[in-house]
Amino acid sequence: MMWRHRFITDSWAWELPMGLVEEGETPEEAAAREVLEETGWRPGPIKPLIYAEPANGITDSQHHVFRVDGATYDGPPTEKNESDRIEWIPLSEVRGMIDRREIVSSGSLVGLLYVLMDEAIR
Repeated sequence: MMWRHRFITDSWAWELPMGLVEEGETPEEAAAREVLEETGWRPGPIKPLIYAEPANGITDSQHHVFRVDGATYDGPPTEKNESDRIEWIPLSEVRGMIDRREIVSSGSLVGLLYVLMDEAIR
């Protein structure tokens, strides 16, 4: 996850890597590119997790959230202004981080809560 500052709310929080789908890209290709650019890690197989429109009454933002269970370090991030630090966070710590408002972005919350729910019912 990435420790990021968001200027609009002037706050810091943990987020999953994310970004826009560029012309000619599939959402899966965009996800792989964004992860590599923002973290320096090349994701393993990308599996669709959930699709969401977190504020469909206000914006037409479409969120394609993917699950990756492995990655290979490729080098330092090429997008150096994306985060202050990058860390692997154990899934067992995510619920507490959400409760403490260390994870607040809806894009991250949708995916992480879905994974937590999926793990709980297995």
